[in-house]
Amino acid sequence: MRTLEQERAKFAYDAISEVKNESSEVQKKYSSYVKSAPVLILSNGLSATLAFYLSKMKMKDGTGYEDVRSELGQQNRFENKPERIAYAYLFCHISEWLAEKSNGGKGLTNGKDPLKFIIKEADVLKVIQLTRESLALLNWMKRFADAMLEKEED
Repeated sequence: MRTLEQERAKFAYDAISEVKNESSEVQKKYSSYVKSAPVLILSNGLSATLAFYLSKMKMKDGTGYEDVRSELGQQNRFENKPERIAYAYLFCHISEWLAEKSNGGKGLTNGKDPLKFIIKEADVLKVIQLTRESLALLNWMKRFADAMLEKEED
């Protein structure tokens, strides 16, 4: 039996390991974005932050994390622009955790896309729960990104 904190750590490690296989530019962008994510979430809200990431990827309205994940698997993904790829990974990592992995593997949104779930179905208490869970995951992701990924020069 594993604790929720252990599950978060494992997911974060696997997510950062996935980005580690990308180019140096993508790693640097992702590392920067994952560090700023908690501030964005706290100042703008989780749904606005996820929508911001979608806009940075130049995805069409109504796009879900499954669509973004499939785009990441294509050859000429996001026009091979490192910033778009990094935003896509971060969007997918947060969304996948909330939809599928959190809550003992059931997901806090029961497999539904978190952005759509927040906008269409969630009450204020559920949004608070999703926000707290995102921030807890991002703590681990920041630690692993700092330890494992290349960083932009200050």
